[in-house]
Amino acid sequence: MAKAKKGSVELSDVNRELQKVLKNGKVLIGSKETRKAFMRNEAKIIIHASNCPEKIKRVFEDADREERTIYEYPANSLELGLACGKPYSIASLCITNTGDSEILRLLTPNVHSKEKRLNVNMR
Repeated sequence: MAKAKKGSVELSDVNRELQKVLKNGKVLIGSKETRKAFMRNEAKIIIHASNCPEKIKRVFEDADREERTIYEYPANSLELGLACGKPYSIASLCITNTGDSEILRLLTPNVHSKEKRLNVNMR
């Protein structure tokens, strides 16, 4: 498995917490389901694979006026799918109930604020 970028959490930690959420919480898989939950303010965190199409990422970043948590998974969509125990790729997902997982605590310090995302996109 790939390793997260320097200063980020380990990919194995993210995968472990994802497994906990899948077991005890609620995860919506796919950009359409994620978008619906996002618009209803149900998404606690949105996770995009590293190769998620920019078109999908932009939908969330443009609509994110409340600076909710958007995390870029440091591996591709196939690996995100496998981490979720699915035999297919997952470009994006959202978590609406964390169950007994610590995923929000784990990922929140490692997400980019909206200002930082905009600065990166402007370069």
